[in-house]
Amino acid sequence: MGKVIFCFLLFSLMNGQKNIAGAYHVSSGNPDDGGYNWMLLENHNFAMATFGQIIAGKWSMDKNIITFTPTIPKYPFDVYGRFNPKVKGTKIMFSNFDINEDAYVGNSSEELQPVLNDDANCLPFPLLKEFDKPFKDLVLSLPLSEKQENLSYTAALKKYNDFIIMYYSSRTRIPPFQAEYKDKKLYFRGDKASREREEINPKDLKDLNKYMEQGITELSKETIVSNEQYNIDSFGMEGQEDFDKKSFLELNYSYDPSKEIYTAKYPQAVSDDDAYHNLNKLYKYNKIELKPSTVSYKVSKKSIFNVTCK
Repeated sequence: MGKVIFCFLLFSLMNGQKNIAGAYHVSSGNPDDGGYNWMLLENHNFAMATFGQIIAGKWSMDKNIITFTPTIPKYPFDVYGRFNPKVKGTKIMFSNFDINEDAYVGNSSEELQPVLNDDANCLPFPLLKEFDKPFKDLVLSLPLSEKQENLSYTAALKKYNDFIIMYYSSRTRIPPFQAEYKDKKLYFRGDKASREREEINPKDLKDLNKYMEQGITELSKETIVSNEQYNIDSFGMEGQEDFDKKSFLELNYSYDPSKEIYTAKYPQAVSDDDAYHNLNKLYKYNKIELKPSTVSYKVSKKSIFNVTCK
């Protein structure tokens, strides 16, 4: 009899864990923003979508506590470079920077500079700066308040002089967090509970899997492609499922490996006022390895950009 009861309890536990996978909605208290929509898959992937943000990663469970481990970039920055014969000094396009967060850039022979001024209230595009002198290296840094093991990151520039620096804000660098699973609901910090678990509809499941696959790819890119106006990777058939950028480039462009330039086989007529969408020539930027550094650098009070919009 004891063995039968044990097997029944084990079956119930396994069945209960299986049923954890599903959709959960947590209200934000604002009826207009859609709240927080959680999807937990049986393969232990998860995604949380809310207005203007998606977090994805892995979930695991110990007893009734679920630990969510978001997929995040290795460092707060990525640096991509190419050699541009038109550039005599150092050219940098600052991508994805946040007006609410401080970040510093420079080279090891001079003071670092804040990228944005303290009262910046908008970000023009492209956020572009051409420095008169060639940089020996690039140093990127976060404020002291975000220091963990290392504060700064350095990149050896080799032959490159034209760069795209990607910044990942603190919203995308989320440490693991937990929720309690009870009565088919998720209970987060402060006893904020979700609605009861629901089945994930097939369309949401398809979108979720696609997003998670793209998200992991985006964080591990070795190269990016851009036109002269820094239209980064937004080419091809928008909305096309399973779009393969590599195949698209091979089919539609001739590639010069010595210059790392793609030239359209069938150039499109584009007006001068729409240079952003001129994709007749694309440039390959290669990812540069970053190395964490414990060196402390002086920081200038003068920011690289002084941006204040009305």
